[in-house]
Amino acid sequence: MTVLNTQISCFDTTWNPAVGCSKISEGCDNCYAEAIARRFFGGFEVRLHPERLTETRKFKPLIGPDGFRVPRRVFVNSMGDLWHQEIPDRFIDDVFGAIARHPHTVFVCLTKRAGRMLAYGRRRWKAGVPENIWLGVTAENDAVHGRIDALRRLKAAAGPFTAYVNAEPLLGPISRHDYTDIDWVGVGGEAGARARPCAPDWVRRVIASAHDAGAAVWFKSWGRWENNPNWARARGRTKKARKQDLIARGLELLPEEHGGATLDGALVQELPPGFARLRDRLRRAG
Repeated sequence: MTVLNTQISCFDTTWNPAVGCSKISEGCDNCYAEAIARRFFGGFEVRLHPERLTETRKFKPLIGPDGFRVPRRVFVNSMGDLWHQEIPDRFIDDVFGAIARHPHTVFVCLTKRAGRMLAYGRRRWKAGVPENIWLGVTAENDAVHGRIDALRRLKAAAGPFTAYVNAEPLLGPISRHDYTDIDWVGVGGEAGARARPCAPDWVRRVIASAHDAGAAVWFKSWGRWENNPNWARARGRTKKARKQDLIARGLELLPEEHGGATLDGALVQELPPGFARLRDRLRRAG
C-alpha cells in the first residue's frame, strides 16, 4: 500500500503516505479500502507513514503512444482520506512539500471532508494552488452535494486549479449537483461483494450535467456486471463465459474494470484541460 501501479483506469499510480479512515456518509458503507485493510492488515485505523514521503522519486513521467513523455497521474491516499481529523496539518504540509518536488506529475487529492480541505486550502494556497495538484471531493448522492460547493469556494479563494468531483459509488439519481467551475467529473458504480445497484440512466444524467457545465468526464466502471446494460445480452452458462462473449462481440471494451465500462457502445475517458497544459510543459522541458 505504498507507491503502486493501479487498475483504476483514470490513474496510473497510487501513493499512500497515510492509511486508514472512518465512515462519514453512505458512500463509505462498503469501503473497498477498509475491506482490504481489515483482511490483510488487521484494521483500518489512521496511521501516518512519513517514510513514504521520499518515495516520490518513483513518480517519473510515462512514455505515451507517440513516444513523448506524459505526466503520471497519482491518486494520493487511495487507502484513506488525507483530510481525516486524525491527520495533523503539519503532516499534510509534509505531503504537499514532497509533491512540490515533482511539478511534472499530477497528484489527485480526493476527500469526503470538504470543510477541512477548504479551511486548510485557504491557509496554505494564498498564492494559488500549483497546477499539478488536483483537488477533489467525493459526492456519491444528492445528500452530499454541499461538498461540491465547498470545493468551488476553495477555487474562488485560492485561484484556478483543476477541481475534481467523483460521483462514485453512484448510489442513486442525482439532481442537486452543480458542476459549474468543476473541471473533471468521475462517475462509476460500486464494486465488491455487497455492491449496490447503479442504473445506466443515473450515469448518463451525471455525464450530461457535467458536459453541460463544461467539465471533462471519466466513467470508471459499472462496479458489478449486473449493472452493465449489455449484461442482459451476454450469452453463456457461467459468468466467465458471459464476460468472454461480451468481449468477443465487441460489446465490452474495458473488461478489466469491475463490471466493465462501456456505455452506449463507447468508453467515456476524458481528461481536463489541466492535463494537456502539464503535458505540453513537460515536452517543452525536454
